[in-house]
Amino acid sequence: MKNISLAFLILTFCSMVYPNACKADLVFSIAQNSPAGNGPLLQGVANAGVFDIFIRSTVANQSFLGCDFTLTLSRLDGKGGLFASGSNVLMPDSSNPQGFIRGTFDNGPVGQVLYSTIANQPLTVGTSNTLLAQVVMTTVGADVGNYSMSLSELASIDNGFNSITSTASGPVSYSITAVPEPGSILLAVFGVGSVAWRSRRKLFCVRS
Repeated sequence: MKNISLAFLILTFCSMVYPNACKADLVFSIAQNSPAGNGPLLQGVANAGVFDIFIRSTVANQSFLGCDFTLTLSRLDGKGGLFASGSNVLMPDSSNPQGFIRGTFDNGPVGQVLYSTIANQPLTVGTSNTLLAQVVMTTVGADVGNYSMSLSELASIDNGFNSITSTASGPVSYSITAVPEPGSILLAVFGVGSVAWRSRRKLFCVRS
């Protein structure tokens, strides 16, 4: 009973004096930036799509100094596309300005990337999503289909180098579609033109 009471007192004291250290979690998430509206990525395109990695805190004004995360595609063989490049948006002034481990993209696109850096100046994260990093995907050599990417191996520290509990939202789905054949594009344009022409003829007849 004494042990339980002591633990309760310690947690209560911690929550009063260091509320962020006791309660705050950092939540990582991924969102498709382009094509807009979660549209499908076109097959065979070098810069087919951009994905954003966000962080937010479960409490306001959470001190934040750095983090690690791994971003992995559901297919590592390139059939679902690959990461062509990445950028460190939130912490360019840091121990690793690139954000992603140096040399990650030196040998070409990859299916898994590791982000790791510590800011040179203390930061604060709020309860709204803050853009942490971006990755660009290539679909050259990819297959048409539905795929996903997910975050794992999350680690974060505050300005006192204390660990912050970090979680990730679920995997983000995306799709790859074939580039329309030139013939089909011409047929579509011809179809629209024909409808417009018929409408103009009807309008002319009514006026006559």
